[in-house]
Amino acid sequence: MSSNGLADRPNVVIKAYADTPLGQLHYCHSHPRNPNGLPVLLLHMSASSSKCFHSMMPALSALGYSCFAPDMPGFGSSFDPDTEPGGIGWYTDLYYSTFSQFPAFKHGCHVLGHHSGGVIGTELAARYPGFCKSLTFVGPTVMSPEDRLELSKTFLEPFNKPEPSGSHLLKTWEYLVWEGIAKENLVLLQREVIDHVRAWRGRSQIYKCVWAYDCAEAMKDIPDGCQVLGLCAKDDVLWPYFDNFKHVGKKVAWKEIKGGNFGPDEDCSNIVGILHDFIPRQ
Repeated sequence: MSSNGLADRPNVVIKAYADTPLGQLHYCHSHPRNPNGLPVLLLHMSASSSKCFHSMMPALSALGYSCFAPDMPGFGSSFDPDTEPGGIGWYTDLYYSTFSQFPAFKHGCHVLGHHSGGVIGTELAARYPGFCKSLTFVGPTVMSPEDRLELSKTFLEPFNKPEPSGSHLLKTWEYLVWEGIAKENLVLLQREVIDHVRAWRGRSQIYKCVWAYDCAEAMKDIPDGCQVLGLCAKDDVLWPYFDNFKHVGKKVAWKEIKGGNFGPDEDCSNIVGILHDFIPRQ
């Protein structure tokens, strides 16, 4: 990557593509002038994109971390899956096979996952223990089968499938206001509307995998050497289940944050500070 002149553009978010056997995976990355630790892999929620980390990445890079944030398949500028993914492991294997080949990931990485991204991160930590050195959730999804079934009634079916009338555009706008974005925050609202409209099908694909995944059970397979942190805001849709994370039967740390369902944007500086204090120095 140094051949791309990144040393002359420290802390800048740069867009790129990785060729995979399934299609092109779009990702953003940023780098400090002098990296002093393992990189951070940032995994977005549904139905956002890597853009939700564009504020966090320069801030983390300024602290010495290289950052990588992919668009999930079916989201952002990444490819659309030709078939149904079939499970969280499909996303996990794709991310691992892609980023483990990057020189920056030679010794592993720290993973931060937001909502659905945290579920993918859980399987990464459990399935590839040498790759994931620490795992941070922003909104952990540690839920009973009954609770997952109940949430799937709201977060599964494509509510904004494209319509000739364009009515799906207004539905998406209203949905995101309901999700907690202030009507006055037009920059964030417009960005998320565009991301959600693009990912109307990908949203259902990942949610089908999320609601079938037992995060609490999977966390038992995360090695003790991988530190685990959970962050959640009181107005996050996953706050009612945060106590489940605290008592998952594994040593974990947790902190309350702000920002509702959009913490990486709305509480960026605080999350960066917490993450910097939490990440093991290596």
